[in-house]
Amino acid sequence: MSTAGPVLIVLALGLAALVFWIWAIVDVVKVPDDSMFKAGNKLIWVLVIVFAGVIGAIIYLVVGRPEPGSQPMRPSPMDPNQPPPPPPGALG
Repeated sequence: MSTAGPVLIVLALGLAALVFWIWAIVDVVKVPDDSMFKAGNKLIWVLVIVFAGVIGAIIYLVVGRPEPGSQPMRPSPMDPNQPPPPPPGALG
């Protein structure tokens, strides 16, 4: 009885999992702004993926990955009725 078939299947699945894990890390690192993630930030997602392996990569894909084409959040303009903040070094 030959065990080459099951061994090749396990090796192929292991290689696919490794490629998916590496892709997830690269995808997190390439996000230009933390505000683009659905949840969390870059450091958290890298730690989740590194320590949880393929399960962490799947969690990132479902929970944290930015939507395709999403843009960084811009700060809202100041309310024109509010006075401007004091200059740096001013006593408050």
